[in-house]
Amino acid sequence: MGKVTALILGRTGLLLKLMWTFSISFLLSIQAFSNTGGYTKQELLSELIKLNDERIPEVLGRQWTEKDHIYYGAVYDHDSVVSPGATSGLIQYLMTGYVSEESKYYKSKDILVRMEMAAEGLVNLQHEDGTIDLLSTNFHSTPDLGFTIYPLAHAYQMMLQHKKLDFGTFPETIKKYLLNAGKALSVGGIHTPNHRWVVSGALAWLYSFFPNETYRSRVDQWMAEKIDIDPDGQYHERSTSVYTPVTNRSLLVMAQKMGYTELYDVIRKNLDMTFYFVRSTGEIATESSKRQDKYVQSDMSKYYLAYNYMALQDKDARYAGMVKYIEDTVPVEHLSYMLPHLLTDEQLMQPLADGEPLPTNYHKYFKYSDMARIRRGDVDMSIITDNPIFLTYFKGEAALEAVRLASAFFGKGQFSSQQMERVDENTYKLTSTIFGPYYQPLPKEKLPAEGEAWGQVSRTEREQSEVQKLMVTILVKEHNGKATVNVKVDGPKNLPVTLELGFRTGGELRNVIPRQRIDQAFMAIPGEFAIYKYNEDEIRVGPGVIQHNWTQLRGALPKLEADCLYFTNYAPCEFEFTLE
Repeated sequence: MGKVTALILGRTGLLLKLMWTFSISFLLSIQAFSNTGGYTKQELLSELIKLNDERIPEVLGRQWTEKDHIYYGAVYDHDSVVSPGATSGLIQYLMTGYVSEESKYYKSKDILVRMEMAAEGLVNLQHEDGTIDLLSTNFHSTPDLGFTIYPLAHAYQMMLQHKKLDFGTFPETIKKYLLNAGKALSVGGIHTPNHRWVVSGALAWLYSFFPNETYRSRVDQWMAEKIDIDPDGQYHERSTSVYTPVTNRSLLVMAQKMGYTELYDVIRKNLDMTFYFVRSTGEIATESSKRQDKYVQSDMSKYYLAYNYMALQDKDARYAGMVKYIEDTVPVEHLSYMLPHLLTDEQLMQPLADGEPLPTNYHKYFKYSDMARIRRGDVDMSIITDNPIFLTYFKGEAALEAVRLASAFFGKGQFSSQQMERVDENTYKLTSTIFGPYYQPLPKEKLPAEGEAWGQVSRTEREQSEVQKLMVTILVKEHNGKATVNVKVDGPKNLPVTLELGFRTGGELRNVIPRQRIDQAFMAIPGEFAIYKYNEDEIRVGPGVIQHNWTQLRGALPKLEADCLYFTNYAPCEFEFTLE
């Protein structure tokens, strides 16, 4: 795992835990499980029950059991902070074991007691208005309340399916939490686009248990805003590894539990696009994300639910092919979140028809997503606009995760293309134009009546002079998996320019010159090709261009947490390099 990945995962672990039934250790594990692919649904179910059994003791170890404790019954996270989300996740784990005959916790009285405690703890964490807190950031939070409903709804559904079992005080206690939650979800606000659908899906779950037209009315209000999906099939946040699967899950629940069947078309549109975001290694491309999963390494496991459900409903061989691909490439523990779905939805246990293989040779221009996706077997490329990283290039396990350009232009010379144009079938042009002005004294009529002028009058009121202009044009051409990149910088004479190529940590860079006093920084050798090798795969880049050794330009973004190779030049300049 590279440093940048570890850093991002560390910052987002708690949020991911909330969204995916708090199975973060499973979902983000990078250790492969030997049993990948080749299993039936029943075999998958049995394996997931076993994994759930293994998970229970660890979470129980974080449950407060002292009766006089303020958080009695609740669960704390790995920083010893109380977590309603982790508590609802524990309830799902325990209920799954309690009702599953294959589980060693089947009908366990000790598990029932712990489940009753957790339900009591959850109710005590709920505010009078029905909301809960996500102590890392949100208080009296409707969205985070919504996230807790999904594992609890699965637990409640399992309970209803096993009415002959003894559930003690749990049904009454958890019903209190759910009904209070329904009141909050029916009036509470949100922060982000996907929160609308998380809340709506939670209300749909509650509606299936406690039919209340107030729930439907609230969902109708959110639905009136329309689903935030573009013609390419991307949701607004473009969060391919986190919030897109979350949105698909929420829309599925709304379609199933409240009859919004038109949402199946929305899900299909996203799934159809996602075929073209899969790398040869099984990773999903995340570089276009607007959220914290940008550049995070992630597999396709979180799409298993939506592809599985739609493959069965539509009898679609393409979707079935993706399900098989996920089974063949993803460690089975990454599918732990599927266990409650398999236990509560009989349709998901049905076998799939033979599937079609995934596309591995394509050139797709997603105009509305400002992105081109190219796949030539093991080679995978993304060309991106409105993003400091304008190019990524993968060749098997060898990963060039970022190409960035910056100049020392008035402290604002970090290139981010303002426009992308498809020049021909295989060539894209990225352009940006910015200005660096100076400012004249204010005219007399714009001077403030009292006090000094600088703090009172906007700089936009001043006449500009000596205006400098920076124009950057980048052409990226792909041919048979090889990328040719032409960089042209028109700006003030002697303007320092630096190109940064960030390779995934863990590989080896050859034929380069280590940069003194900067970790993981290397200068290209003029006129020569550098080689980056990761296991058996390698990327060649060159010829190198070096005119100065300044890599951390003023106003540029901080160095990537990666093995970075630098090309340097002075404007006005034009240089070209290839990736192969």
